[in-house]
Amino acid sequence: MRVLLVQPQQGTSFGISKIVTTEPLGLESIASPMLLDGHEVRMIDLKVEKPSRLGEELKKFSPEAVGISCSFTTDVYPTIEVAKHIRAFNKNIFVFIGGHHASLLPSDLLVDSVDAIAIGEGEVTAKELINQLQKGEDPSNVKGVMTHAHRGGEGFTPRGLARDVNSFPIPARQLTRKLRNRYHMAFDGPMAALESSRGCPFDCNFCSVWVFFDRKARVKAPEKALEEIAGIEEKEIFLTDDIAFINRKESEELALLLKQNGIKKRYTCETRADLIVRNRDLLKLWREVGLKTVFVGIEKIDDEGLKSVNKRTKATTNDKALEVLTSLGIRPIATFIVDPMFTEEDFDRLKEYAIVNELLAPTYTILTPLPGTEVYDERKHELTTKNYLMYDLLHTVLPTGLPLERFYEKFADLYNSGHKTTKLGPRFFIRILKNLKRKNINIAFKVYKLMQMMRDPNLYLEAHKYLEQN
Repeated sequence: MRVLLVQPQQGTSFGISKIVTTEPLGLESIASPMLLDGHEVRMIDLKVEKPSRLGEELKKFSPEAVGISCSFTTDVYPTIEVAKHIRAFNKNIFVFIGGHHASLLPSDLLVDSVDAIAIGEGEVTAKELINQLQKGEDPSNVKGVMTHAHRGGEGFTPRGLARDVNSFPIPARQLTRKLRNRYHMAFDGPMAALESSRGCPFDCNFCSVWVFFDRKARVKAPEKALEEIAGIEEKEIFLTDDIAFINRKESEELALLLKQNGIKKRYTCETRADLIVRNRDLLKLWREVGLKTVFVGIEKIDDEGLKSVNKRTKATTNDKALEVLTSLGIRPIATFIVDPMFTEEDFDRLKEYAIVNELLAPTYTILTPLPGTEVYDERKHELTTKNYLMYDLLHTVLPTGLPLERFYEKFADLYNSGHKTTKLGPRFFIRILKNLKRKNINIAFKVYKLMQMMRDPNLYLEAHKYLEQN
């Protein structure tokens, strides 16, 4: 069959999700099994391509089935718009949607213009769905596929997690070959994405990853991860693991294999503070093979705050983790959660923490009860809006302790500290030169523009004003 896979436009106008633009690894991952089964697969990424590409590809390729990714809550509306466009173009095209949000809340996306939702991990489910369609048989009978026939709650058979992630083929990165130069993380790019482990055994109440993966984490065999890394052309690699270094044994073996084989890349990942503190020697080894940046989920600066989000760690552990990374020459990117009920003093304490710890490019988000999380179940009665465009972690959907205008003034001000490379000056122009050398100078100006937007409190308010008027 001819299958078109679509990454829709992002539902956010600015912010972290724009500053970090990664390849559609989920779509590349489900494409590989389809290709191995003999299907013809193409892919478009509307995050980095012009909107007209969808219509162009529908005309040129004439797909028989189209799969759309919807992993983030803010992408629900753009995903539905893509489905409507396809249905209007040709009502006989089978439209299915997969991804994180689609799996947790399929009712949001099983609309008239959508034929099915692939729930859970998609490598096997999507392939079996396409094979079923090719045979002309009922897609409702495929495990993990929810169709309109299941609306009554009967007949749907869930598909469990794969026992072994090593059984999946390497993602079909060749489908995004012409777009590779557009993927980046802030100023760093071109950047490839790679998954060396999948899932999370922890249960932070603001996150739904552990819900999706049933608190299980599975790790790729070091030899398989090595093979995949060796086949990536980009020098920059983002390890998309939900919790990097979750399994010390495999992480150490992979680093040793990279060292033995002389594979030189630059790695960025995200992990927990307690894992960093427990595995200093492992981080040192990874530094030797190219680890340069680690996103650390600090979240809160005191024990009371950490307990409120069920982080299961201590503030002293966070401090120690920052020290470990800095001492090893690894750049820590600390991430924090701002509670909508923050007072002036709370904002000031957080800003002071970033200054005292000399944090470079700290990241701040606003506590958002994302559907599928425990905090959503606990606080959904407090929501001030259910418009998913507001669920970008940079707008409050809960009441604020401060007047809304003042809340955003204080929140925007946080981004004035620690982001020296996003301000006009020597550091910024060094970044320009580096990106010029990498032939992706537009990335530097894009990031600069977005960071200026994040420092403007009026831009945060615009979304609220728009909702009031409509």
